[in-house]
Amino acid sequence: MLTSFRSRLIVLLLGLLAMVQLGTAVAVLSSLKEDNYKQGVQAIDVARNVFYLSLESRADRLTKGVGILVSDFGFKQAVATQEIGTIRSVLVNQGARIGADVSFLVSPSGKILTATKELDIDKTVSSLIQSARRSGGAAINTMISSHGQAYQLVLVPVKAPNTIAWVGMAFLLDKKLAQEIKAVTGLEISFVGDTNNGQEVSGYSTLPEQDKHDLFAEIQSVGALTKKPQFTNSDKYLSLGIDLDAKNQWGVLHLPYKPWLESYNRARNQLLLIFTGALALALLFGILLARNLTAPIERLVEFARQIGLIGIEAKAPAVKGEFCVLANTMMSMQNSISLREEELTNRAFHDLHTGLHNRSAVEQYLNRELPREKGYLVLVDIRHFKDLNNMLGFDNGDLLLLKVAERLLAWGSHAVMQARIAGDQFLLVFDEEITSDECNSLSAFFDEAFIVQGSEVLLSVAVGVLPLEDTILSVNDAMRRLDIAVDQAKEEPGGVAFYQAGQDESHQRQLRIIGDLSEALDSGQMFVVYQPKVGVASKDCNEAEALIRWRHPELGFIPPDEFIMLLEHAGNIQLLTHWVIKSVLAQLNIWWSEGHRIRVAINLSAHDLVNEQLPGMIEKALKENNLPVEALALEVTESAVMKDRLKVIQVLKGLQSLGIHLAIDDFGTGQSSLAYLRELPVNEVKIDRAFIQYIDSNKGDEFIVKASIELSHSLGFQVTAEGAENAEGVALLGQYKCDKIQGYYFSKPLVAEEFLRWQQAFKPV
Repeated sequence: MLTSFRSRLIVLLLGLLAMVQLGTAVAVLSSLKEDNYKQGVQAIDVARNVFYLSLESRADRLTKGVGILVSDFGFKQAVATQEIGTIRSVLVNQGARIGADVSFLVSPSGKILTATKELDIDKTVSSLIQSARRSGGAAINTMISSHGQAYQLVLVPVKAPNTIAWVGMAFLLDKKLAQEIKAVTGLEISFVGDTNNGQEVSGYSTLPEQDKHDLFAEIQSVGALTKKPQFTNSDKYLSLGIDLDAKNQWGVLHLPYKPWLESYNRARNQLLLIFTGALALALLFGILLARNLTAPIERLVEFARQIGLIGIEAKAPAVKGEFCVLANTMMSMQNSISLREEELTNRAFHDLHTGLHNRSAVEQYLNRELPREKGYLVLVDIRHFKDLNNMLGFDNGDLLLLKVAERLLAWGSHAVMQARIAGDQFLLVFDEEITSDECNSLSAFFDEAFIVQGSEVLLSVAVGVLPLEDTILSVNDAMRRLDIAVDQAKEEPGGVAFYQAGQDESHQRQLRIIGDLSEALDSGQMFVVYQPKVGVASKDCNEAEALIRWRHPELGFIPPDEFIMLLEHAGNIQLLTHWVIKSVLAQLNIWWSEGHRIRVAINLSAHDLVNEQLPGMIEKALKENNLPVEALALEVTESAVMKDRLKVIQVLKGLQSLGIHLAIDDFGTGQSSLAYLRELPVNEVKIDRAFIQYIDSNKGDEFIVKASIELSHSLGFQVTAEGAENAEGVALLGQYKCDKIQGYYFSKPLVAEEFLRWQQAFKPV
């Protein structure tokens, strides 16, 4: 809404005017409100003085009325003779005549002798009499509080000629008195008293009944009202409290504030009308001014939009004044943009170092061309280029890339596109067929050394070739299959490989297996089976090897060799290892708690063996499952040991220090087993099934097995033979003193329940 210059200019003008008017209105209204308040305060101050004068005048009048009584000779005689009945009758009559609410006679010592009404003011009266005696015995006029109400008290001495008694009369400060004072002051009057320890107030008031109720409910502390006037009854009255010099008793003056509020509201409404009218005029003026000022800008904006749409062909508008300079600047910018676009377009689709097309250009081309029924993509991958780049330096590396590009252009000059799509990868696009011989000639093109800064550099390349067909629908499909072909070419002796149908599906299967591992572990797709290990000498079975099985809901049964190899390459094999350890130890916890002392061996990968935290993790897991170290055995392959021999031996020693049984698996299949076997901290050697399976019919295998058993025994190792499948082979293993045998001859791998049943029913033959 406020994105255009015109609208912002209008808003600026309106905003400035609104700020000025708002400031003026606030100042005027604040001043008016303050003046109204001051006038109200002055009116209340005058009324307060009148209130005090009214009470003083009333006190003089009441004192004179009591004085007439005490001067009567007959009353004095009755007091002197203590005629209580006569005294009480006179007090009642005289009190009624002058409007007293309570009349009483007090002894010179301050004791109330008789009273027309009980007020519970004995102590107060006694204190007043004592003070009067010290001051000369003059009449007393004061305010007192009794039963939560305020009274005006008058005490006059009875003299004959000495003071023989005091006559006291109390006059309630009630609504009648409030009406009298209201008639003089012109303000509403309230007499308020505390009746519940500061929690509730009550009294008399000239306020309307609802206003009185609201006031008494609102007042929390009447004392606060005595300091300065405050608004009460939702600002309906300006009220001031007056201390009556009686305990918890106050008078309150109420100035109706409605006239002042009406005056204030009229002024506010007038200012609002003026403010609205001024804004309307400012809006009209702002629109006219903004339209006149922004017309040239709008033409220049349209010119800028045309530059964005049609570039150099956009025509500059005719403008005058300062805007002419802006128009000329925009025309210069138009030319610069055109040149810059050409440069950016070239950079966006070309490699800066070689001048060839880049990956973006290839993707744009293939997006436009695919799917197509013919054509070939040739991807050339320079092997170990990163190492060469680090060795030669980046400048020389860039020079080498330029020479590679020149050589590729010489070979593939008939290609419809030559591109460098990655740091060490070049792509050539052909419309015609590319044969194996041609690809081999491309590989041979790199047999000749490159000369960089006087030095010869030999490059090794892998060439992947993808025949285009209508099943390749997207750039992603094409590039993925090219990567598969290059990966295969790296394994081929000649360094050249054509993509074969089905390889992408195999690749997708591998990605699916890697990606589904976490879900498989959590959902129960994976489970552990146990293959028995039979002791030859003892003719029993108290050991087993834990093997993993994966039954995928869509891919079906996945062989362990397949998914374990993929997980090792992907680097998340340790996730599987932790799951296996957790599952096996949980099962061992059940068996050992039931009295079945079975030891289970778990296979570790090369990634597990370089983890220096492995011994601590194993120790913690055994303690959590309340298992001794005798319950667990660990198996490692000699190829895994050779990945990082020193670190692996250190980890194995850590496991050995815990007392865990360690075994070398697949013994005899590696290249360094005999050289390093004596250094390994292991307890057992497992001869690979490749030598055991045909031991009864292959003399070479029989000789190797016999020699391996004797060698292992001489080094102090136990020996386990894997893959025994017939009685003849088992007999030969027993003859050569093999310690343990496992294989299908005894049992296939079994789930936990089946393994326990098999073990209990096992009878050696």
